[in-house]
Amino acid sequence: MDYGLQFTSSRKFLSISPIILYLLASFYTKYDAAHFLINTASLLSVLLPKLPQFHGVRLFGINKY
Repeated sequence: MDYGLQFTSSRKFLSISPIILYLLASFYTKYDAAHFLINTASLLSVLLPKLPQFHGVRLFGINKY
C-alpha cells in the first residue's frame, strides 16, 4: 500500500480508526474486564503489524511467496 511509504494519509486513517473504535467499545461496555481484555488484544493484533518495524516481516512463513 502506498508503495511502502510510511505515515501517509491513508495509513494514518487506517491506524486511527481502530483506536477510535476501541475507545468507543470500551466506553459502551463500561470498561468491563472481559470485554476490555478482548478489545485490547484485538487492537494490538491490528495495530502492531502497521508499525514501520514490522514492514516486510512474515510470521510463521505466512505469505512468504
